[in-house]
Amino acid sequence: MPQPTIGSLFAGIGGFDVGFEKAGYRTAWQVELNPVNRAVLADRFPHATQFEDVRHCGAHNLSPVDVITGGFPCQDISLAGARPSNKETRGLRGQRSGLFWEVIRILKETQPRWVVLENVVNLLAINDSQDFETVIRALAQCGYVGFWRVLNAQYFGVPQQRRRLFLVAGYRTMPPMELLADAAPVDAIPPASSAIQWPRPADAWAANTLLANKAGSQIAMGCNTFVAEPHRWDQMVERQRASENDGICLGLDAANLAEAFSAGNAVVSQIAEWIARKLIQVR
Repeated sequence: MPQPTIGSLFAGIGGFDVGFEKAGYRTAWQVELNPVNRAVLADRFPHATQFEDVRHCGAHNLSPVDVITGGFPCQDISLAGARPSNKETRGLRGQRSGLFWEVIRILKETQPRWVVLENVVNLLAINDSQDFETVIRALAQCGYVGFWRVLNAQYFGVPQQRRRLFLVAGYRTMPPMELLADAAPVDAIPPASSAIQWPRPADAWAANTLLANKAGSQIAMGCNTFVAEPHRWDQMVERQRASENDGICLGLDAANLAEAFSAGNAVVSQIAEWIARKLIQVR
C-alpha cells in the first residue's frame, strides 16, 4: 500500500510532522508564516513543499493528503495571551486564533481522511465554553466526527508538565477507540522524572539568563527565579569577567531566543507519534 501522507497547517518547526513521520507517514506539505521556522522546515523536511500563509492555501495549491494536522494559534485563547480591555476574551473571534476558520475552509476543500488539531486547554473554558462548542460544531458540519483529550507531555517520556488539548476526527468515520481509552497499564508509561538529573547546574535553568524576564519561552510564576548553588560564586565571577573581557554573552542572544520560542510553541513529537500510530493502523 502507498505510504500515507500528512499536510501540516501552522507547522511551526515540525513537531506534528516529526511524530507522524516516525510512525510511518510522509509529510507532503507544510504551511508556516514565520520565516525562521520555515527555514527549519525546509532543512528538516526537504521532501515537503512549504507555503507561507494559510489564508492563501487551499485545494488549488495543496496536494491531497490522508491527514491534516494543525496547532492553530492560541494567543487569543491562552490565559497567558493578551487580554482585551472590555474583559471579554476574544477566543475564536480574535485575529490570530480566528485563523481556525481557515482550517475549516481547507478541510471543506480537501477532505482528508483524518484531522488532528491541538491547542491550549483553556479552549475548553473560554467564553463560557461556547468556543469549544463552536469548534466541535464546525468540524461536524464538515463531516468530521471523533474524540478530544487533554494529554500531558510528562506521560510520554518528556520531562515537562505540558497539558494540551488534542482533537482527532475522521471524515464520516470515527477514529480508533484507543485514542480515547488507553489499552496499556499506567506503569508501562516511562516516568519523565527519570530523565532529570538532580540537582541541576545553575546554567540549566532557563531563568538564569540575561533575557529571562522577557523570554517568550518563560512561564511566569509570579516571581523571579533565584538559583543557589554551593561553592559556585567563583564561577559566576569568572563568567562575568569573560563577558566583560571577551564579549561572551551571559544569557540568550537573538538566535537563542528564537530557538527557545519556537521549541516552546512546538507540538510534542512523542504525543504526535502516539496519535499517528493509532491512525496508521486504520488503512
